Amino acid sequence: MSNYAVHNPNTGEIQEQFDSLAPECISGVIERAHAAFIEWSATSMEERTAILERFADLVEVEADGLARIIGREMGKPLADGLAETASVAKHARWFATQAPGILADTAIDASDGVTTYVSHDPLGVLLGIMPWNFPYNQIARFALPQLMVGNAILLKQASICPVSSAQFQSLLERAGLPEGVYTNIYLDTSDVEAVLSDFRVKGFSITGSEAAGTSVAAIAGTHAKRSVLELGGNDPMVILDASDVPAMAEKAVRLRLFNAGQVCTSPKRIIVHAALYDEFVEAAKEAIVRVKVGPFDAEDTQMGPLSSIGARDEVVERIAEAVRDGATLHYGGEAIDRPGAYMKPALLTNVGLDQDISCKELFGPVVVIYKADSDEAALRIANATDYGLQSSVWSGDTAKAERFARRINAGMTLVNAHRESSPEWPFGGINRSGYGREEGQWGLTAFTNEHAFRVHEA
Repeated sequence: MSNYAVHNPNTGEIQEQFDSLAPECISGVIERAHAAFIEWSATSMEERTAILERFADLVEVEADGLARIIGREMGKPLADGLAETASVAKHARWFATQAPGILADTAIDASDGVTTYVSHDPLGVLLGIMPWNFPYNQIARFALPQLMVGNAILLKQASICPVSSAQFQSLLERAGLPEGVYTNIYLDTSDVEAVLSDFRVKGFSITGSEAAGTSVAAIAGTHAKRSVLELGGNDPMVILDASDVPAMAEKAVRLRLFNAGQVCTSPKRIIVHAALYDEFVEAAKEAIVRVKVGPFDAEDTQMGPLSSIGARDEVVERIAEAVRDGATLHYGGEAIDRPGAYMKPALLTNVGLDQDISCKELFGPVVVIYKADSDEAALRIANATDYGLQSSVWSGDTAKAERFARRINAGMTLVNAHRESSPEWPFGGINRSGYGREEGQWGLTAFTNEHAFRVHEA
C-alpha cells in the first residue's frame, strides 16, 4: 500500500492513493533535477521574474479549485483555503520583484582599496520536506525564493497532501518553469537519506515536528549539507491588560482555533494578568461554545476537522491526561460522534507548567489559559519553554508591551497581534523550534554561495 493518499478527514474515507517513488528511481530523479539546475541557474532574473508573475496569476484564477483540494486533503475551511492561495500569490509577486535587488552583487569597501565584492550564487539541487497544515503556503515560502536564486527543487510534501503538491508543480510548469527545475516527489521518509547523501543535492529545508527535523538534520550533518529547520512551537500570548476583556478573549480563542489549532505559531499558552483572569476565562468559554464545527465546504463552518482521525484521537487523549493530572476542563475536548476527524474545541485552565500540555507542542484546538499575578510572573511563564518560535504581548500601553516583548525568548515577537507572517520579514525560531530563517532577504540567501571576489589590477 502506498504511503501517499487522500484520506478525507471530513468523511473518514480514503479517496485517492499514489505510488511512492521507488528507491531505484531516486538517482534518476536527482540527475534530471541537476541537469535542469545547470540550465536554470544560467537564466536571467527577468525570465525568473516573469515565470513567478505568471504563476501568481494562475494561482489567483484557480484559487477556488485549489482551496477545495486542501479542504478535501486536510480539512481546511474553504475561506481559510482561499486566504492561503492569496498568500501564495503574494509571495510569488514579492519575490519576483524584490529578489533581483537583494541578490545583486554586494560591494565591499576593502581597507586596501582592492576591488572586492560578493556574489550570491545558487548552490544546486535542494530537498524540501513540507507539512500538511499549510499545503501550498509552506511550499511557497521555501521554493519560490529558491527558484529566484536559481536553485532546483525536489519537494517532498506530507503524505496526506499528494494532490495539492502535484498541483503546485503543474502551476509552475504551466507558468513556464522548465521541466525538472521543480519536482514533486512522493518520497518515503525511509528514503530521505538516499537523497541527502547524493553529492548533487546541496541542502534541505524542513518544516515539521521536532522529531522529524532533528532526525533529518542528523543525516544532513553527516553529509555536510546546508539546512533550515522550522519545527514546532509552544508560543505564548501574554495579555498584560485589555480595555475590552470579552473582545480580547474572543480574539484569543479565534487565533488559537484557526486551522483547528494545527499551526506552529498558534498561541498555545495564553497568559493573562490576574486582574483580568476571571472575566477572561468566562468570556473565552462563551466564545468557544459558539464555534461552529463542520465540513470544510459548509458555509457556516468556523473550524473544520483535524487532519486525521488519529491526530484527533491523540489530542483528545492528551486533554484527558491533563484533566487526570489536575487541569480544569471548562468545555469540549471530546470527539464528535460522526464520520470524520471532528472534535469539540477545548478550554483548559489550572495546567501545571511541568505538565505535558505545557511542555510539549499541542497541535489541536485546545485553548489553555494561565494566570499571572504580575508582569514578571507572566514573563516567567512565557519563557518556561524549550521552544522559541513566535510570541505576542498585548497591552494598551504599546511602549510597555514592546519593552516586555524584548525580554521574551523567541525568534519572533509581535505586539498586539499574533500568528503573522509575510514575505517581507524573517520567519523562524530558536531552541527546539529550529534554526535558520525563511522569508525576505534571509530566505533568499539561506541557500546561496556567498562567493567572494578580489580583483587586483595587473
